Amino acid sequence: MSATNSRRYVIILTTVFCLAACGRAPLSTDGTGGTTASATRSDSPATAPSPTPAVPDARMLTATNCSAAAPSTAPRALGRYYTIRAAPTWADTGDYQHSETLFLELTAPGFYGFAPSKILFLGGAVGPVHTIFGQGATAHSIAQQHASSIAQETSPNAVAGSVSDCTVGGEAAAAYGFSNGAISGFYIYFVHNDGLFEVFLFGSGGLGNQTTQDSLGMIGSLTWAS
Repeated sequence: MSATNSRRYVIILTTVFCLAACGRAPLSTDGTGGTTASATRSDSPATAPSPTPAVPDARMLTATNCSAAAPSTAPRALGRYYTIRAAPTWADTGDYQHSETLFLELTAPGFYGFAPSKILFLGGAVGPVHTIFGQGATAHSIAQQHASSIAQETSPNAVAGSVSDCTVGGEAAAAYGFSNGAISGFYIYFVHNDGLFEVFLFGSGGLGNQTTQDSLGMIGSLTWAS
């Protein structure tokens, strides 16, 4: 999944969550079951502007250097790139046949709250970082670029927070929080051997504390293949 495709994933999820949450207003009916119009009409009140979605603070991840105690599970190879230790209670829900760069998709247990909550390990771009983003591009500059254009890349309601730095697999990494009203969470970018990698963590309306802690453990367990 390229950076563009991961954002299409956000758009699809937003639409699904909205359709599930936003029902149709019932029509008034008369005694025969037909619809009836209101006897009088009044001017509709001005629509209030939508409130700005609350954006998670990336320092929730970076305060512990994007890491926590690793799960005790066996290392799992994600392609030829790296291994992680997956949290034992999370389910593998990835559709790997239709994405070349989706390495792993895990879904948290429903009792963690904000279901479904997911973590995706991705290839963030197809091609060398210096070719796509320019000479001197860093995880921080790439994260800042995506955060600044999140409304254009995902949905008009999307809002990104400030970029904060940490380390993933011994490489410089950068994270920012986001929300689009339906889902919220974090993007994390890191560069290794001129390749861009991404972690996409999100939940329906937020993230539970245990979801965040499990995710930090998995991210912190990342070890590059030799």
